[in-house]
Amino acid sequence: MNADDIVKFLKTFRWSTLQMMYGCAHSSIIGFVSTEWISQSKHNSILDGAPSPIIGQGRAGQKNADILLCKGNEPFIVVEVETGIGKYEEKVDSILSYLHNGKDFNGLKFGLLIMSNYAAGDLKYRHNWDSKEIKSKVDKAKGTIAFVSIEKSRIPSDNSVLGRLRSRNDYYPWEIVNIDCRVHTADRNVEGNLWNK
Repeated sequence: MNADDIVKFLKTFRWSTLQMMYGCAHSSIIGFVSTEWISQSKHNSILDGAPSPIIGQGRAGQKNADILLCKGNEPFIVVEVETGIGKYEEKVDSILSYLHNGKDFNGLKFGLLIMSNYAAGDLKYRHNWDSKEIKSKVDKAKGTIAFVSIEKSRIPSDNSVLGRLRSRNDYYPWEIVNIDCRVHTADRNVEGNLWNK
């Protein structure tokens, strides 16, 4: 798949569904991606908690991706979902370890990192895919990685039951307002909007 094909593929998902998910939503996003994938074809399946690309080290040092989207009898896309921007570099490494293991993961077309962009200060809930660490890894990578990045804005506080519950945790009083993607291939990068409010 080339970069344009991947952007078109990502646009087939109903990203507007995410706008009603509040909080960290890590497992909810994994469930969303899994459901969208399975609904596209009776030949699609999921390995939840993808098998590690590193064999023989027990659990220590293993990098298990969140899910592996499979088509027929082959892996198709390895997926990581990450809330905190401090772990993005680690998740890119994880995706690359799958893409570079052609023996066990033959058939993988690309890796997908879904970024929820939780951070402190001005970076909070803004696109954070331009860090020099991520760019350096992706620029050197042999393999295609797609990023889906979620932007949020603060919900005004209110005294409703849900409003009071939202005030209990810093994750809750934010709503998704924009979802963009960027696809990195060996020869080009392509960006696209997947949804905005």
